[in-house]
Amino acid sequence: MSQVREPAFDRAVAWVLRVGAFGCFFIMLAGLIAGWFISGRIPVGIERAGVLLMLATPVVRVIVACFLFFREKDYRYGWISFGVLLILILGSVFGFGEH
Repeated sequence: MSQVREPAFDRAVAWVLRVGAFGCFFIMLAGLIAGWFISGRIPVGIERAGVLLMLATPVVRVIVACFLFFREKDYRYGWISFGVLLILILGSVFGFGEH
């Protein structure tokens, strides 16, 4: 386990968050603009894809962090990230934590 984190680690995590944030913004903006010109379900579907990307961004960030921690042989934080990922998956599949 290294005391100083690799700069590539931070760049990879920042890249995932940046792509997710800008991607969902532009997809939702495209859905909004399409709503002005097209009536029907297509603009709603585009906006829904933007929302799904927005929801998937933190999950992908946890997956990337888990992979990078294990690659750096930082097993403690790798297993913590894996536990967080497991909680996210169980929460979305089985609805744990809704009540």
